[in-house]
Amino acid sequence: MDQDTDEYRGLPPIGGVRLAARAVRVGWLLARAGGTLAGHAVASLPRRDFRARRDRWLVDVVTTLGPAFVKGAQLLSTRADVLPPGACAALSRLHDQVPTAPAPEAADLPAPGRLTLIPGPRGVPEAVAAGSIACVYRAVTDTGAVVAVKIRRPGITEQLAVDLRLMRLGARLAARLPPFRGMPVADIVDQLTDAIQQQVDFEREARHLAAFADNLAGMPGLSVPAVHRELSTASVLVMDFVEDLRRREPAELTAEARREAVLATLRGVYHMLFLDGLVHCDLHPGNLYFRPDGAVVLVDAGFTVRLDQMVREKFAAFFLHLSLGDGPGCAQIVMSTAARGRDCDEEGFRAELGALVAANSAVAVGAFDLVEFATGLFTIQRKHGLYADPQFVFPLLSLLVLEGTVRAFAPQVDFQQVAQPYVLDAMFAGVIQAHGVRSAA
Repeated sequence: MDQDTDEYRGLPPIGGVRLAARAVRVGWLLARAGGTLAGHAVASLPRRDFRARRDRWLVDVVTTLGPAFVKGAQLLSTRADVLPPGACAALSRLHDQVPTAPAPEAADLPAPGRLTLIPGPRGVPEAVAAGSIACVYRAVTDTGAVVAVKIRRPGITEQLAVDLRLMRLGARLAARLPPFRGMPVADIVDQLTDAIQQQVDFEREARHLAAFADNLAGMPGLSVPAVHRELSTASVLVMDFVEDLRRREPAELTAEARREAVLATLRGVYHMLFLDGLVHCDLHPGNLYFRPDGAVVLVDAGFTVRLDQMVREKFAAFFLHLSLGDGPGCAQIVMSTAARGRDCDEEGFRAELGALVAANSAVAVGAFDLVEFATGLFTIQRKHGLYADPQFVFPLLSLLVLEGTVRAFAPQVDFQQVAQPYVLDAMFAGVIQAHGVRSAA
């Protein structure tokens, strides 16, 4: 089967007429939005006001285009090796600003008779969370267990099938234009659309949640809701309902609870990155919850990637070289994983990354800013025509999202120091595996 077809990617087939109609609609929306931006540009606004309006314009345009574009823009906002920081910052403000979907009828739920949605204050089932792809409802099973039921929005797979195919076709056309020649536009968009499509498959998410629960079972203070596989399907995911999951501010927890929560989270994430290879890439405050006692609950494994052994070893080696202040070693690892653009300048990249690593190795313990370092790394890559392999970007992405979530709770915690035992374990495991392979040969 052709791997560029929608059937291969797990989405329904698309008729040519529907695709063409959607292309016309998207083109019209973009043309109208372009006129609005041009109006801002000629309005003689102060530079700061124009940037603010441009950023709002960008968010409005993407939101108008629909869920696939919102999800794609959210993911693209992390690719600072491709887009300038200003564009990434604007796109990072995108959220799933959507109304809740009507609750499904009892007959439409999996395992009829075994699940009953719990009415809300208005006497009807109400979503406790809503996103572009799914809504979550509270329910009770026939055994009396209270569960969370994540249900795909009606028609979402068909809508995504059209828009994701349109994105891929648009990327292949854009790759032929002079400004994008030498840039792996099609590959980047394929990576984004694959990541979006995977978030529709709840059987995949159920497997990943179960794997996270198993992998992190020995990590004190960190838990994952149990999945009810017998009640779940590709479009409905049933999990234990965890009460009182809400975003808490640092002042709501004691200093000790904050520190314990951050350490538990970091240990769990480093275990994922360096030892398990199954990585949750979306640990924002809507998916990672701190409890008053310092316990941590991780939910929603829709955006999850699996890293192969070689990538885990290289990522661990990068961290090790970074902790040692070895700029040339970091540069060599990045270059071994990145694609070269048309105007790639390897020597310039080596020199600037070496200076960045040296500057960060000189900071005081606990003062290392991962966001600032990663932004610098991606800026240098973009400047010198290198485009990171997504398997190398996704682990860093998980840490960037995590840092933004937890840094305010325990700013004194040294991210690199906590990582060191996991990095060394990963490096040791790689040496043992390599030795075993050579011995067997």
